[in-house]
Amino acid sequence: MKRFVQPNMYRLLRNGSRDEYHLADLAEEIAWELHKVLSVFEPCGDDDNRSIWLEVPRGKITDWMTYDDAKEYEDVTTREEYERTWKECYPCETQWVRLTTAVYENNVFLHLSDGERGYAHYRGDEQGHYLDPVFFEYFEMLLNEVRILVQRVLEDVDAYNVYVEENLPKQIREGRILRKDLYRILPWRRPELENKDGIVKMLQDCKTYSGEPLDKMTIRTFCKYYRVAYEAYRDWDTEEDFSDPKDDVEFYRERHFKLVSDNLDLDSEEDFRKFDHDHYGELGFSRTNVLADDYTVPGKWVIRVSVGYSSQIWDGMKVALALYEAGAPLHVDHAERLLAAVEETDYVRLISYTFHNYLNWQEETSVYSLPWEYQCDYKEYGVTREQLKELIRCSEWMPERKLKIQHKVPLESPLYDLMREKVSEPMFLYDIRMMMWKDYDGYVGTFHYSEFAKNGYRPYLNESKIQQVYATWSEAITVGLLELIERRKNDI
Repeated sequence: MKRFVQPNMYRLLRNGSRDEYHLADLAEEIAWELHKVLSVFEPCGDDDNRSIWLEVPRGKITDWMTYDDAKEYEDVTTREEYERTWKECYPCETQWVRLTTAVYENNVFLHLSDGERGYAHYRGDEQGHYLDPVFFEYFEMLLNEVRILVQRVLEDVDAYNVYVEENLPKQIREGRILRKDLYRILPWRRPELENKDGIVKMLQDCKTYSGEPLDKMTIRTFCKYYRVAYEAYRDWDTEEDFSDPKDDVEFYRERHFKLVSDNLDLDSEEDFRKFDHDHYGELGFSRTNVLADDYTVPGKWVIRVSVGYSSQIWDGMKVALALYEAGAPLHVDHAERLLAAVEETDYVRLISYTFHNYLNWQEETSVYSLPWEYQCDYKEYGVTREQLKELIRCSEWMPERKLKIQHKVPLESPLYDLMREKVSEPMFLYDIRMMMWKDYDGYVGTFHYSEFAKNGYRPYLNESKIQQVYATWSEAITVGLLELIERRKNDI
């Protein structure tokens, strides 16, 4: 069997990247076998989810393509260009990829991710695109590699966990760094705020709301404030002429979703409520919204600024400041967090992929991705190798999830209380859970809980949540199963 190397992983990742493929025939059999091989470890999530990090070698240059193939398919004319192009395609000697398997309703699922943009979903149900049999060979090679790795891990699971913790690249881990340290090391990251003092005052006033709330909200009033926000947001666009004499409603119609129909009364609150049924406050770029609501101050109306993406907080504050200076009754979502960002007293989350990162995905208000060492050789990344080392040194890092060997539940456990006549030998917790679901109509699952450096699971039972957070899926499921058993005993 050939060694599984990065060009093989590349094909599996890019085949399913940003899409889903249906596991069929041999690929489905291999996926089930992968799940079985990983079943020696405790689940780490719902649906019998199991996961392991693979360290995939770059391999030999001929694993990529032969010199003759490179001359035909790549811009290669010499042996030196051949080798350089190969290393440009695979710049790291090893590539870390997380393999995850799961089972749901008798179907197996497979997920591969390199921690950045490369990921692939393979499904055992009937959904997804057709998977070409040419990929079966790569699945076989992957299975062989996983078998070898699992046998090595079983010899010393603690050593494997330590190795991952120490060697998993920081570029694909989650961490955080003090904003003031990030800006000290990379001063070009600090935003240029034209009126920092004004923004600070605005945010301090808008922790609740500023200005006098309005007794009434109409389409005409909202469009007035929307125009202020739009002009503040779009003032970089030199092609737009904001001296347009048209009134605010026409200005809105031309630049937004044209939702203001002619049969609406522009000065009626009732018709404003008809008008606001849709996403009426979107400024047209990266989820920066200006809304009117009457629940921040019950019975009164305020203008609310809401920034969806972490990357847009600075533009969002510029919009909020313009409304504040225009005298709008203003509320700013996450005002305290935004104020900490301006004053540089908070943390920036370090994640591997920041595209479309929503503001509510983590405690930190901003995000940043560390470059790879080889990228530091290119000036456009704006980070030297020395700066990269300093960033890593000054950061806090979330601990990696540790592999734990799965053990069967002893027969004396109360988890068997409803099924002792049916059980003759110890079972895995997952099998108990599925048996309880099938025979006693009780689905026990978990809600994942995550804060920085804090991960856990909240059990739930038939939509009934249990508020206690447990460190592992197994602990949470056990609590849920015991609760289900007590309920069924009471029913009897």
